[in-house]
Amino acid sequence: MKKITLFTRNKIRLFVLFLALFVINGHFYVKHYEKVMEVLKHIPIPVLNCYSSPTTVWACPIGIIQHFFVLGSFSFATFGILLIIGALIGRWACGWLCPFGFLQEALYHIPVKKFTLPKWMPHLRYLVLLLMVILFPLFLKNDIGLTETWFCNYCPAGCLEAGIPVPIMDASLRYLIGTMYWIKIALLIFVVIIPSMFIKRPFCRTICPLGTIMGTFNSFSLLKLKFNHNKCVHCGLCATDCPMGLDPTTQYGSSECILCMNCTKEFCGAIKPHFTNNYIKEDKPTGDTDES
Repeated sequence: MKKITLFTRNKIRLFVLFLALFVINGHFYVKHYEKVMEVLKHIPIPVLNCYSSPTTVWACPIGIIQHFFVLGSFSFATFGILLIIGALIGRWACGWLCPFGFLQEALYHIPVKKFTLPKWMPHLRYLVLLLMVILFPLFLKNDIGLTETWFCNYCPAGCLEAGIPVPIMDASLRYLIGTMYWIKIALLIFVVIIPSMFIKRPFCRTICPLGTIMGTFNSFSLLKLKFNHNKCVHCGLCATDCPMGLDPTTQYGSSECILCMNCTKEFCGAIKPHFTNNYIKEDKPTGDTDES
């Protein structure tokens, strides 16, 4: 079995992911500053991290978007924050900051047989965004005639970060555990945890609505990747090291790319990051094989 090396050549990203895990879930460092915590709880960050988690100090943008839709309004502030971040770094946060993405990558290192995702499945994330985040919270009403934050209701990240620890920490809330609670647990296990052992970031690639939103900025964000055909030796290592199951030599500008920079760490140096407001054209083969 081929050794999984998603972090081996990019230890800086591994360090940043660990650091982000504690910064994002840093209730311990602001719990004595209630006014600061109140402000931070209303600031969305471009990662999937549940607002209801007892450890987080930030807001989930997907939760805010749905909340305003339920109220019949629109969060211009949240959209503005995502627009600014997306225009600067595209989907970079998915690869460097998101705790839920980090979990999936860690699970993929478990030594079991690996599988590739069918090519049609990544398109499901657009349907999830349209239905669960936009249309259902706007129009689909429950038994008492109210709309709900539908994605939050079933979000496996929310289940892991809030649904499981909160009843453990607060016994007075355990009476709320019922059929829906166990459905969420089942979704977490069978849609995220188990598939992540066999497939690279399955939730990020097929479901995550936030990744879908941020991915739309990849084509015009300032942070881009450039591919040089003349340096590529066609070894396939960059595809092996891609946590999203992409072929960076042809899909480096894809909306699925999380700009993890793993492909820029390969020995050939064919792919490099660039920070520019100009459209980057790939370097076409020139007939020579300069690999310097």
